[in-house]
Amino acid sequence: MRVTSEDLHGEAPVALRDSRSSYELAIDFSYPPEQITAALTDVFQEAVDSHRWSRRGTGEHGQADDEPPATRTVRHPEDGY
Repeated sequence: MRVTSEDLHGEAPVALRDSRSSYELAIDFSYPPEQITAALTDVFQEAVDSHRWSRRGTGEHGQADDEPPATRTVRHPEDGY
């Protein structure tokens, strides 16, 4: 996991790139802490709900939400953004 501070140009407080080999998270600290916290919560919860992140050996998976996250995320800046 790599976390960086980035200027996301007011599009979102958090941007994400998630692959099998890396998890890169960019945070725009110009946003209020409450918005950053909400965006991070949404990003991590979506990873669990979509089964990209799960505990090994438990055999339990949560149901995916049909509702989109309340806080929008954008592509990670290193994706040619």
